[in-house]
Amino acid sequence: MSRIIRSKYALLAVPALFWVAGSARADQVTFDAPGQLGANFTINNQTGAAGTGYNEVTVGGVANSGALDVTAGPSGTIDATAIYNKLSFNPQNGPVTISEFVKVQSTTSGDRLLHMGLIDDLAATHQLNGGAPATADFISARMSPSAATAAGALTSPFTFQVQAGQATGAGNTATTNSASSAAVNLTLGNWYQFTININRDAAANSFTVGGSLQDFGLDGNTAGATTTFTPQTLTAGVDIWNDTTTYAAFRAHGSTGGADLLDNFSVTQAVPEPGSIGACLLAGLMSVGLRRRRAARR
Repeated sequence: MSRIIRSKYALLAVPALFWVAGSARADQVTFDAPGQLGANFTINNQTGAAGTGYNEVTVGGVANSGALDVTAGPSGTIDATAIYNKLSFNPQNGPVTISEFVKVQSTTSGDRLLHMGLIDDLAATHQLNGGAPATADFISARMSPSAATAAGALTSPFTFQVQAGQATGAGNTATTNSASSAAVNLTLGNWYQFTININRDAAANSFTVGGSLQDFGLDGNTAGATTTFTPQTLTAGVDIWNDTTTYAAFRAHGSTGGADLLDNFSVTQAVPEPGSIGACLLAGLMSVGLRRRRAARR
């Protein structure tokens, strides 16, 4: 069944008079039917030939559902960033989690397998890279090949890296990269769920980004081992750190990056409710008062 899920729901626990409440903003696009890409994403092409860099297919995805066939790449030909345009997120409200499934194939270069993050705007020059004419501010993480796939190999090595971008106003985006993780060998033909967690730090212009990669087998529906990557802290641009309307985005490359298909994009942010926080504090004070009165009666 084709679906787009957008929800805002309360998380409640009510022991006695103590009430803890919060909310989450969550969106998901499953690509189960044609039209989901164009209806929900702004596609910004960096250079070269026309086309989105992603073609919708009706079979072959997770559990043989609809998916996106990655046609982008090499990056000098088509480098396409897909920005989810239905909902913006304020990093000041709490951590943002972005997730997507990717089916791995052999690779010939270091072009990105899958790159996801928060970007400042939907405008045409806003991409998750630093090449001119990109003028975006972003905070992101990516899986990239660390070497070309060896002839006849059943696996290929990839690394995790965090990247921040700050628009310079001079026709490009200045980027800062963390150290790359140790290489992880991914099985060719398998589906993996790549998840990143973006945290805006209290220190000015600082973000900490962690991630994980879980193997879901040939069908994308068989949960396997999970690799967790150590969170990395970067000094990003002042613009993205202060931005209250950012958008979740992804980019991937085909044969030169190892991405065959993409599926099940999601973005989630847990947001505390100010009124609920006040209710928690009030309930806590009332609980303390009750205990004191009971003690006084003894």
